[in-house]
Amino acid sequence: MSTLMFPENAELYRLSDPLGSRPLRLSDENFSDWLTSEQAWALFRGQLRLTKPLRLGAYMGGHPSDFLWAGLSHVVCVSHRVVESLIEDAVTGWSIYNVEVFGRKGEPLPGYHGFSVIGPECPLDRSRSQIVTKPPPAPGGKSYQVYRGLYLDESQWDGSDFFVVRPFGGIVVTEKVYRLFKRAKVTNVRLTPLTEVELDVMLDQFEKSE
Repeated sequence: MSTLMFPENAELYRLSDPLGSRPLRLSDENFSDWLTSEQAWALFRGQLRLTKPLRLGAYMGGHPSDFLWAGLSHVVCVSHRVVESLIEDAVTGWSIYNVEVFGRKGEPLPGYHGFSVIGPECPLDRSRSQIVTKPPPAPGGKSYQVYRGLYLDESQWDGSDFFVVRPFGGIVVTEKVYRLFKRAKVTNVRLTPLTEVELDVMLDQFEKSE
């Protein structure tokens, strides 16, 4: 069990895709047909070593940004300036791998790195979340329930600034990363306090496949 002082939930943030329509969105289709979802997860966790760069093309959007998200889950790219900022501030729990990124017209987009989170994997703790009923998303629709507040097994945290929460919690970062990204005005990323994160209760049905 960890003896580290775990920060209050308000000082941790989930880092996620803001789902904007303008930023470039990547795909490995027709570029790296060997990549499976299991290999993508291994890359994301720093457990797979590449012998050549992962080639990624664009299938949506067109605006280059600091974070580039992919249709294939767990494939994330970051700009070189993000990497430089993380190194300068001695941020922990991450690594990079080689990628080749291409734009909508097939043009090379240099200056990007594949991004891995190598901090620990902490189990999700639903017992501390509040179940809230949300109104229908559209007139005539049905209400639904969410878990409000993302909690985790703190004993698995090792002090890393980047780590993951499973299932469905995704990437979690410390206040240090939040302040760095705000100061550097890092684009195409959402940082949500864990106390404000909402997870659909229906996701429980898919936990085994996550």
